[in-house]
Amino acid sequence: MNAERGAETATAAVEAWQRCLERRRAGLAPEGGLDQAVEGVLPRGGVSAIRARGLRLVVGAETVGAVEDLPDEVVVGWAYDAGACESGPSGYDRLIVDLLEGGFRPVAERAGLPEPVAGHEAAPPFRVVRARRDGYSLRGYRPGDEEAILELFQVSFGRDLSLEEWTWRYADNPWGGPRISLAFSPGGQLVCQYCAYPVRWRGLPPTSPAASHQVGDTMTRPSARGVGRGPTSLLARSARYFYLVQCKGRVAFNYGFNTGNILRFSNRFLDVRQVEDVPYRELPAAARLGGYARLGRRYDLRRITERSGIDAGFDALFERVSDRYGLLVERSAEYVRWRYLDCPIEDPELIAAYRRGRLAAWVAAMRFPDRVEWGDALVDPAERPALRALVDKIRAPGLPIVGWFSGRPRWLSRELDALGLVRRPEPQGLVTGLAPFVRGDAVSLLRRGYYTKGDSDLF
Repeated sequence: MNAERGAETATAAVEAWQRCLERRRAGLAPEGGLDQAVEGVLPRGGVSAIRARGLRLVVGAETVGAVEDLPDEVVVGWAYDAGACESGPSGYDRLIVDLLEGGFRPVAERAGLPEPVAGHEAAPPFRVVRARRDGYSLRGYRPGDEEAILELFQVSFGRDLSLEEWTWRYADNPWGGPRISLAFSPGGQLVCQYCAYPVRWRGLPPTSPAASHQVGDTMTRPSARGVGRGPTSLLARSARYFYLVQCKGRVAFNYGFNTGNILRFSNRFLDVRQVEDVPYRELPAAARLGGYARLGRRYDLRRITERSGIDAGFDALFERVSDRYGLLVERSAEYVRWRYLDCPIEDPELIAAYRRGRLAAWVAAMRFPDRVEWGDALVDPAERPALRALVDKIRAPGLPIVGWFSGRPRWLSRELDALGLVRRPEPQGLVTGLAPFVRGDAVSLLRRGYYTKGDSDLF
């Protein structure tokens, strides 16, 4: 019965598409949403400006076929069952992926429902896209792309990214990867990258995947930044490809920290939504450290330098306290080993506080000539004096301590206040943003969550 119903729907879609094209060729006024959608994507000259092979219909799970055989400008209609694409990749998404991989850029898209015709099976809703070939093709990462990626990084940012750092962040991540989309010029040169590394969150609703992406190292070769504009730019195309292949129906959300032009671009064209200004704090160099001076002495402080030092006690601490933080990145022993001990850049100090042999808290920090950067912390709320002891341990004479700490959970925020860490504007004006996928309410969730600079690619 379902197969018979599907065949009837497909036949109705073909008839509706043909009727629409006939009306467009005749110059008649649009009838219904499909006519308006096709009219809305057509170039100057109307349907006659598109070669016959460039007017295509794709139904349901069908594909557009051999993209290389298409003319340089196409109008493709895709007919679907409205209830079949509520979540996860859809046939239209597959169509867009095929076009992007084939060197096309979508230049206009519309959705519409055909006008009902008496005596005909009701046609399904449509989406219509006009795409133009410019030869810039998209694909995912393949082993061996590293050399081109590192060269693009140097050209884009004026500094080197080592193969060791790239491998650590993107290939050796315990939660998977690499998660990368790449754009190539018609001559085969890598010109753009959109990428992220996966992290797992604790505290998301049970219907949600635990995974999200921390976006970083997005870049476009300077000579290619003028290719396309806004949603047809190489960066927007690369992000869309990444969203369709790596994100939709798979992860709760993507998140990152941006400022300036990239922030405005992401808000407008990449569906990135602003969560809040980055929550920056500073303990001035001359400030006296408040808190539990006497009680802090009860803790045994240890610098962890070997992977074996991050043992089951780290998992036990996280499981014991995670529900007191709300939403937060899963700080399991495996994650902490990868994030802070395996890191090939700089040399984060990981300091742990123990009381009677049980892990009570840990912090991660890095020392620079002008500051101590406090990157991360996990504290048992029943052992709050441990925080004062750890901050005292990472402090350096004459240097401020700076870090990012969201105002949640409130009990931890109050401890930071008591220690003397004051809220300041983030020096670069960074803003926390995210693109929601499975969790459409991700902005409100993260506004109630806990995160630090260690949850970014900037520490």
